[in-house]
Amino acid sequence: MNNQANGLDPKTQRRAVIAATIGNVLEIYDFIIFGIFAVAISRTFFPSGDEYAALMFTFMTFAAGFVVRPIGALVLGQYADKVGRKKALSFTLLLMALGTIVPALCPSYDSIGIAATVILVLGRLLQGFSAGGEIGSNVAMLVENASGRNRALFSSFQQMAQGGGVLLGGVVGFIIAVVYGQERMLQDYWRLAFIVGLVIGPVGWYIRRALPETPEFERSARQGPADSFLTSVKANSGRILIGIAIMIFWTVATQVSNYFTTYAVRELNMPVASTYLGQIASGLTLLLICPLVGMLADRIGPYKPMAWGAGLAGVLAYPLFKMLAATPTLPVLLMVQIAISITLGLYAACAPLVMSEIFPTRYRATGIGTSYALGVMIFGGLTPMIVTTLIQVSGDKLIIGLYLTAAALLSLALIATLVRMQRKSVMA
Repeated sequence: MNNQANGLDPKTQRRAVIAATIGNVLEIYDFIIFGIFAVAISRTFFPSGDEYAALMFTFMTFAAGFVVRPIGALVLGQYADKVGRKKALSFTLLLMALGTIVPALCPSYDSIGIAATVILVLGRLLQGFSAGGEIGSNVAMLVENASGRNRALFSSFQQMAQGGGVLLGGVVGFIIAVVYGQERMLQDYWRLAFIVGLVIGPVGWYIRRALPETPEFERSARQGPADSFLTSVKANSGRILIGIAIMIFWTVATQVSNYFTTYAVRELNMPVASTYLGQIASGLTLLLICPLVGMLADRIGPYKPMAWGAGLAGVLAYPLFKMLAATPTLPVLLMVQIAISITLGLYAACAPLVMSEIFPTRYRATGIGTSYALGVMIFGGLTPMIVTTLIQVSGDKLIIGLYLTAAALLSLALIATLVRMQRKSVMA
């Protein structure tokens, strides 16, 4: 099956990849910088006096963005499945940009009191709503613009773009920390990171609005209108549950990686600039490994790389964090973050393809988006708050390694189950 047979040409494919990934870069960038500047945000938007309480309120605000993701996935996913991927992706990017304005420009708690906290939460909810609609349409756009021979490669660009967002967040954070110093950065200069995000939005919107609709969606649309919302949910509820399960290691590993900045500064007393170098190393690793894994998966299938990623994380997570706690230096931090990013890349580069193949075209954006949003909300969004609380209560800095190990082993068991189900369906 070649590209021309699918109504695709290389130029359209390249434009589709750029259009899909640029919004994903912005989406993960906004979430990354909210996490890596959590200490600064807690000091700006919450009452001072109790650092732990302020940090927990910040992580609760961070988690609030994940709570509304399923709503965004359902609403915007239905929109994408009815009117097309192109219009949905343009709309979600505008919503993301609006949500980014809030932390960039909102006055502090000292200036306007509790109103600052409320405005921050509302902005975070808007970001979460838009992100819920972004992922399903994004993956659908990538997979439906691929040929039969490179669907895994194209789907891997979703996680590669997330690596780009991590890299950009780390670079921006490092520059701000070096230029302005840690104390000045913690005051108001951290806002510059969100202003950078505002620049990405209009560029991505311009690129997306000129993109044609995917041929696969147009063929599906010609078969008649999509089913009603309730009918679609009922018909695909089992697929959604499988999609949520696929998300376990993917989202926990992502959030653990994002949490490294807070963890290294708060628990290990490392310089904040060093932690941003760790984010840069993590982002570069994902940028490099994801396309390679995608190409490999097009040859051997997606389940083997996913199993390798989850299996390696299950074995290595705890020893890696134990090593970092014993030797909290920049080289060890870089090694640990690169190792975790490799396991994440092996798994997450293939997961979008597996999820896209679960759902039919006419429900793909809604199904992927809902599975992703629910999985992230349940297993990912609460990760920083859970880990911080467990460490606070137990006094054990290595809890984070056990948490990641448990997620990896759960996902490894799921992959084994999916492979058995696939073999039974082939034999039948």
